[in-house]
Amino acid sequence: MKTVRTNPSHRRQHNGTRKYAGRHFVVAGAGGNIGSHLVPLLARWPDVARLTLVDFDRYEAKNLRSQDIEPADIGKPKAEVQARRARRINPQLEVVPIVDRLENVPYGRLRGDVLFGCLDSRAGRRSANEIAWRLNMKFIDAGVEASALLARVNCHAPGASQPCYECAWDERDYAALTVRHACDAADPKTPPTNAPACLGALAAALQALEADKLLNGSAHVIAGQQVLIEVATNHHYVTCLRRNPDCRFDHTTWAITPLRESPRDLTIGDAFGLGHFPKDNPGAALGFGGRALVQRLDCPGCGFTRRVFKLQERLKVHERFCPKCDRELLAAGFHVSTRLIRPQLAPGAAARSLASLGLLAGDVISVGDGATERFFELGAEAARAPRRRQPTPLPRRKS
Repeated sequence: MKTVRTNPSHRRQHNGTRKYAGRHFVVAGAGGNIGSHLVPLLARWPDVARLTLVDFDRYEAKNLRSQDIEPADIGKPKAEVQARRARRINPQLEVVPIVDRLENVPYGRLRGDVLFGCLDSRAGRRSANEIAWRLNMKFIDAGVEASALLARVNCHAPGASQPCYECAWDERDYAALTVRHACDAADPKTPPTNAPACLGALAAALQALEADKLLNGSAHVIAGQQVLIEVATNHHYVTCLRRNPDCRFDHTTWAITPLRESPRDLTIGDAFGLGHFPKDNPGAALGFGGRALVQRLDCPGCGFTRRVFKLQERLKVHERFCPKCDRELLAAGFHVSTRLIRPQLAPGAAARSLASLGLLAGDVISVGDGATERFFELGAEAARAPRRRQPTPLPRRKS
């Protein structure tokens, strides 16, 4: 088992985030009804240095009425369209577009000062809330309701006594989650909000204004509160949120240690070694930041079985479907886990690389035994020198 090295070159603040010369903002749902109006506001921020824009979707013709785009943007990834727009506004700005679902992005790629939620589902906002808390980022979430012309913004600052997004939930909210489970055959579809562009622009403006107050120490910041504007009646409401002692979310911020090694460089055995537990410790477990590890997939049609041993979110398209009848393969609950228990590892499993499980650079793993748990961010793979092309010898001339 190799000696795993931490990465001191990745400087961290006391709260676990990297230090940047200016502000670093992350926008989840960057291309939608709210996000497409928010991105240009953030690109004009006086000391912004970096924008990370996350959106898995592409623009359609119907988006022209509700989102701040042009006809030429139809068919293009939303994150990339908004990234080009932000660069035109501020050529010095570092912009990172990520065309993927927020819950699939490695935590290390989402560090910043503020996470802006411009999402259209409870499940998406729940993921954003968890990411913000784990990385100790301010979380400013916005939403709209078209039929009543409502625009609202919630502001959360992680802390042991602070309310999170889930603190206001009850059992009905959890029951209404559109979450994809391991046994589901397709991604859940979120119905469109059908909100007018002006309502999304109002929500985006509220987000930007609250971020400005939050980062500049205003006495009127709404951390732990919700602002709701009822445009139809011109009413304005401010609601104080409360920390719910029965909240299902644990409100924990992770102290994450960066590693030099990439997922390709580390084995499962190396990862367990980070915890410095005895090999016979029955409680030693390896976690993947809450991601689910699937060990077997079954076809509901013909009964075909595939052994995978991979993170569910990182399965390739060809791994998800049956080669015999082309139906989507499903994972039973007892073949899915969020932690690997060391004594239960199959022979030879400890020698497998973390990359073989689908882990990527920036992903966070944890090693614990029930009493203590340590968190580590996987490093990037070192750039390989290009292979030198061997010169092709010229054919010898006949004398």
